[in-house]
Amino acid sequence: MTQSNKYWYLSNHKLFDQLNSKEIEDLCIVSNLKSAEKSDTIYFSEAEVKKIFILKIGTVKICKEDESGKEIITELLTEGDIFGHLNSSQDGTEYAVVLSDKVDLCFFELTNFLKVLQNNPTLSIKYSNSINEKLLSFKQKYEDLIFKSVDVRVIDFFKLYAKYHGKINNNTVEMEMFLTHQEIADYIAASRQSVTSIINKLIEKGAINYEGRRKVIIPNINEL
Repeated sequence: MTQSNKYWYLSNHKLFDQLNSKEIEDLCIVSNLKSAEKSDTIYFSEAEVKKIFILKIGTVKICKEDESGKEIITELLTEGDIFGHLNSSQDGTEYAVVLSDKVDLCFFELTNFLKVLQNNPTLSIKYSNSINEKLLSFKQKYEDLIFKSVDVRVIDFFKLYAKYHGKINNNTVEMEMFLTHQEIADYIAASRQSVTSIINKLIEKGAINYEGRRKVIIPNINEL
């Protein structure tokens, strides 16, 4: 990404849309650009230099490992989402892995970003609100894990994925599926066998269709 692309992206991002041209220019000075390819790891919570990332293009998964070393997917993020060292009390090692063929990111060193927030109360409030939204999302996800069956969690996954990654025409959704059955299972805290069985049942019912390995069609999202 060029400097002009970086300026365009920051000025159009919802977090910075109320800043004036001078403030955007100041942001460009302290921000950096990065591209990565599928399967690249682009962030570790234990890195010495703390960073805040903003996705411009692509999809990443945010992961942790349980005590046995099994990967747990905590979030799926797409264009405009923020991740990285968002708080100082992260529990365990967190990392981000590219799911799409490539990603473009804008990132700030945490110390520089905090200085920007200190100089702009409006931006600081919007940033705090974005963190609160993320925490509420986590709370909802873990309530779902406790109270919803695996069947419902699989269906909810496809609805959520369609919302952020799908192209909707009337009630039909087409989307590129970046996750394997194992990764879907990791995301909803289920076994791969259970997820595969439920997806096969949805396919048999015509509720979802796989075309090839990555294209998924939901004929009627309202009937899923």
